[in-house]
This record gives sequence, C-alpha cells and structure tokens, in this order.
Amino acid sequence: MKFQHKALLVGGIAGALLGLAAAFLYVKANEGRIAAVQAGEADSVGQISPREALSVGLTIVGLVRQIVGLGQGA
Repeated sequence: MKFQHKALLVGGIAGALLGLAAAFLYVKANEGRIAAVQAGEADSVGQISPREALSVGLTIVGLVRQIVGLGQGA
C-alpha cells in the first residue's frame, strides 16, 4: 500500500473518531437540556452563536496548519 493511501486511511479514521468523540462530549454536556426538550418542557436545546462557531472553525484551521507543518522538516 502506498504511503499516500495509508496517510489518507489513517487520517480519515482519526477524523471520524475525533468527530464522534466531539459529538459524544457535546451531548453529555447538554444532557439536561436534551431531557427537557424530550419531555416537552423546552422548545430547543439551544443554538450555537456565530461567534462560537467562528472560534471553533479558526481553531480547527490552526490545528490543520500545524498538522501540515509536521511533514515539513526544519
């Protein structure tokens, strides 16, 4: 198997696992709100503000840039 294929496979699996972990932690952090919505006591779980979404997005871009920099020797 070529190096490129291995890197894509490992990266894809790692990304999927990281996404699942993030979703799991998000649900765990909001269990009370989710239960209230399911019981009909609230209309929605809550919304993520554009500022929060932008902050997370910029953090992910920074992380990807650091990962890309790993392969470039000094």
